[in-house]
Amino acid sequence: MSNTTLATYQQDFIQFLVQCEVLTFGDFVTKSGRKTPYFVNTGRFNSGAKIAKLGNFYAEHILHHSLESATTIFGPAYKGVPLCVTTSIALATKHNIDIGFTFNRKEAKTHGDKGVFVGHQLSEGDSVVLVEDVVTAGTTLKEMTPMLRDEAKVNISGVIISVDRCERGSGSQTAIEEVQSLLNIAVHPIVTIHDIRAYLSQENPSGVILSREMQDNIDRYLEEYGA
Repeated sequence: MSNTTLATYQQDFIQFLVQCEVLTFGDFVTKSGRKTPYFVNTGRFNSGAKIAKLGNFYAEHILHHSLESATTIFGPAYKGVPLCVTTSIALATKHNIDIGFTFNRKEAKTHGDKGVFVGHQLSEGDSVVLVEDVVTAGTTLKEMTPMLRDEAKVNISGVIISVDRCERGSGSQTAIEEVQSLLNIAVHPIVTIHDIRAYLSQENPSGVILSREMQDNIDRYLEEYGA
């Protein structure tokens, strides 16, 4: 995908990933044991300024996909907790759209503020946008979707994630395509690894231009593990 097909906020997001060292290039091994030439570590969004800016990108992507009429932004514990809060704040402060945020506890509370959900209290028929960092096998989505649909009786209008690695799941589809098909939900990555590779292979404001060797390494990796 060429740079011209990316919205400005998506180009800015790739620069942001590089500047925060969330996206790095080299020799890494994933949890699944795959040797990969790039690594995405969203744990490095670890300061007030970074998490505030991250929320702006999620908010922009929600608007891009016309999901702003949702009742609440839902973030699965634990990484989704700051994500749903910062996205809700960005929608309110940057776009004057005031909607709720909700996250789940790992274990239901039996006293005081009872239940498994915290924040905006979910009601039957509510429209929910779910926010996640990076989907690998889709485990969290497979756990949360039935909980939200069956227990809370809400509709999931879309899922926003930061980066799609575009890797195969258990079959010939990407892990995200499998999740979308299995759960009947729409997953919208802000950028994909293909976007990143194309953008950083040309002159850009991030200060990082991928070498020919690194471009080839990424291509080989996606040839072997991509879909």
